[in-house]
Amino acid sequence: MATAAPPDPEPDDMDCSVCHEQYVQPKLLPCGHLLCHHCLLSWLKSQDQALCPLCRCAIVDPKERGQKSWQDVADSFPTDLAMADLVGAHRLLKQSHSCICEEAAATCLCLTCGDLFCESCRKTHVKQKVSKNHTVEDLTSLTADKVAGSQYAPCAVHADKTTELFCPTHGESICHLCATSRHSNCPEVMDIEEKVKDARAVLAELAVTLTEGEARLDKAIQQLDAHLAETEKQTKKAVAEIEAVCARLEKSVQDCRHRLNELAHSACSDVKEAVTETKTCLLQRRGKLTSQKHVVQRVQEAKNRDTISTMTPVMQTRVGNLDCSATLPSVAKVVSKVTVVIDAEAVTRIEKELSGLGQAKVMSADLDFVPVPVLSFHDNHGKNIVLSNNKQTAQRRGREIYDGIVVASQPMMTNMLYEVSH
Repeated sequence: MATAAPPDPEPDDMDCSVCHEQYVQPKLLPCGHLLCHHCLLSWLKSQDQALCPLCRCAIVDPKERGQKSWQDVADSFPTDLAMADLVGAHRLLKQSHSCICEEAAATCLCLTCGDLFCESCRKTHVKQKVSKNHTVEDLTSLTADKVAGSQYAPCAVHADKTTELFCPTHGESICHLCATSRHSNCPEVMDIEEKVKDARAVLAELAVTLTEGEARLDKAIQQLDAHLAETEKQTKKAVAEIEAVCARLEKSVQDCRHRLNELAHSACSDVKEAVTETKTCLLQRRGKLTSQKHVVQRVQEAKNRDTISTMTPVMQTRVGNLDCSATLPSVAKVVSKVTVVIDAEAVTRIEKELSGLGQAKVMSADLDFVPVPVLSFHDNHGKNIVLSNNKQTAQRRGREIYDGIVVASQPMMTNMLYEVSH
């Protein structure tokens, strides 16, 4: 499923919501929002509850609070390398630079070697044999996205070499020199373009998962909105019936009218509160999906191959742990509708039995929430097995392959796909 490329971000989109400055080491929160590393740390230390300042979703599970320091918590969140690349490129374009000759202001940037040139040096650069095929563009016409995509990270060991290979054994990008020295015994070293191609395919699947989850949540939220409207309609109808009865009872009905109105509004208020709470939960869940989708799309469109390679497994784990279903939260109250039923016979006895006039009935509403079936593996497993993806994926430790059995927590069903990786 193809997805539209996100536009080049506006400068405000690169600003941290805490310091209101461009991101410095942007950390990816569980909800999908970003905070600078130092802002995240100060925010956690200053708040009674570890909640995102944008959507109020929990940053840290309350059960896990106190188990490690705030510094460790802040360090544990992945860095959004795609955003960091964009911010760095944006800063580069906004700064005034000197040409490498240090005699004039730079007017263009070589996207191949990363050097800045004045017009005179530019002509010399494109005429040289080693750089005549380099791509040189004016600084005024460049975008942050294009600059970020042109910056190939140097090898971590050999700074003068660019990373062109990827070692799956160690999970790192390397240069050709590393491949013949430090990684000569690794069973597989692949071209980084092949790794990037695989990563983009995974990111495309993640984007589809998030889009489908958004659609399910949109449908559920629309149903809740319709249910709220119907509840309001029933409230008005109930109040109208009460008023009609009370009009017949003249003076003696005044106290009864007050009691019945309170009964109707109180019953409907409980329903509204339950529906509103449930809607809030679903909106928060959808917000997470949307935020994570933006991150996936940003990484998906990133030009930096190391960024894609590093961020893809992070986002796989993140999306795998998200709840993309439209099921009601387990803590949600029963969503119901209200009908006020008035006993017609009681009207004739109203003078004697005012206290028995009217009652509110709460009946279950038929809301079409479509759950996504989830099958997970049991916690009881061998030490060479690691569960991930919200217990839906069982993965072996290490690269050795042994005969073994993975047992699911439910019977295997026909026409159902199960994932077991090693």
